[in-house]
Amino acid sequence: MEKEILHKIVETQEGPVIGKIIQGIAVFRGIPYATPPVENLRWRPPEPPLSRQKPLEAFQFGPVCIQNEALGPAPGPMSEDCLYLNIWAPETTTPAGNPVMVWIHGGGFSTGAGSMPIFDGAPLARRGVIVVTINYRMNILGFFAHPELSKESLNYCSGNYGLLDQIQALHWVRANIRAFGGNPELVTLFGESAGGASIIALMSSPLAAGLFHRAIVQSGGNTPRLLRKLAEPNGHLASAESLGRKYAKALGLTGDKGVVEKMRALPAGKLVNEWFKTIENDITGAGISGSWMINHQIIDGRVITDAPGEIFRKGLQHNVPFLCGTTLDEGTLFQFLAFLNNPDLDGYKNYMKRVLGPAANKVLDYFDARDMQTAAQAVSQLWESGFLCGARHSSRSMSLVQPNTYRYLFAMSPKFFLYMIPGIPDWKERFGCYHAAELPYVFHFMALPGMENEDKMLSDRVMDYWVRFARNGDPNGSGAIRWPRYETENEACLMLNNPITTEKNIKNKECDFMDDLEKMG
Repeated sequence: MEKEILHKIVETQEGPVIGKIIQGIAVFRGIPYATPPVENLRWRPPEPPLSRQKPLEAFQFGPVCIQNEALGPAPGPMSEDCLYLNIWAPETTTPAGNPVMVWIHGGGFSTGAGSMPIFDGAPLARRGVIVVTINYRMNILGFFAHPELSKESLNYCSGNYGLLDQIQALHWVRANIRAFGGNPELVTLFGESAGGASIIALMSSPLAAGLFHRAIVQSGGNTPRLLRKLAEPNGHLASAESLGRKYAKALGLTGDKGVVEKMRALPAGKLVNEWFKTIENDITGAGISGSWMINHQIIDGRVITDAPGEIFRKGLQHNVPFLCGTTLDEGTLFQFLAFLNNPDLDGYKNYMKRVLGPAANKVLDYFDARDMQTAAQAVSQLWESGFLCGARHSSRSMSLVQPNTYRYLFAMSPKFFLYMIPGIPDWKERFGCYHAAELPYVFHFMALPGMENEDKMLSDRVMDYWVRFARNGDPNGSGAIRWPRYETENEACLMLNNPITTEKNIKNKECDFMDDLEKMG
């Protein structure tokens, strides 16, 4: 039970908000950081939040953004009115203000919310930082491009609304966080999966310049060198606007006049469910990065000016201290979800051809896929390499411009299964140290069954690394096991396990192969 001691009132630019002091931490839930993006504001950049005459009682989380529930129920009531953030702040502050850590949740740009129980910011806040978690528009509502939308925009671009939401949240933090005891000049972004990919995009976006000062990317994907362009093809990828036309046609709407007006009148739930059918059937949207990136990030010339992988390769990303990594077995979950119907060997080969085109046979040969078991392993390794080698690519690029670059591999064998997939008694053998297994350790969410003292100890160490990095741009200190900087000469990687160790040059041969494959488009 939460022990409520008293309320706390904070003045923001929009008006006062009232939070609760819970076990020494000031907690504010459901603060709007933008005007609700509904009705005529659907598929428009976020607008600043409305002013309030009365104090806002920030006691309850706001609604989660509309999402598809095919793989499980949404983590709370859904609404298009979902652009809210949550704050956990220690009662004591330093004269300069406490470091601020802004969490961007994952979920393939399709599911999730900043209010999920696992993202409780109190344990991190007790270490002297302010934690902010946010919602942002996802799937069709957050990343829909169409010629009509581009035409009505002042900058002639559309899509990337979810990334613009994240940028708007950062503007809100910069304008208001000092009132909560935070330092707006010491903001760390941290996020996992699509949240990590979002941070890579924000590091590449001119619109996010100066809004954050450190970056922690957890399982952020492979920083693709190829994304859809807004209005023209890009290699084998059709334009984002053409995908939007295809989607509108699936709804029975054609042409470039009056389509958006009709779509703005449709229920959001219907739009989201139809979107998933569209991207699942789009062969050009698979790619080595997976449709979760290629269909949800757009080179629009304003938010994203080039593929983040290219911006990193050229050293043009925002130069901030950088920490990134992956889990040991990233690919197992994706292999399972891609083949829920247990295909035969031809099914695996067809999947590879759909994703990789002419390079499929080269990949199958490289991973020695001879039968169903080895073909399944090849798919899993392909996904794992996308994450692992993406972290290497990002680390290599960052280390050339930023000495405070650090890389990790989370390798603790999980004692719990985070995903709501029933009927898998052998999940430990099937999934290993799966995608997102590190999340309970980052947030000290130890209420999961099976957690032991060694898990709590590792969680304490991970949180301490993260908080020191947020404070100093360097995770080292306080007698912790030394985390060496990532340099291209040694490619050091901290193994987050029990015990914590350091390794070098992890799977470089495989990553060299994947880099060559990526260059093939």
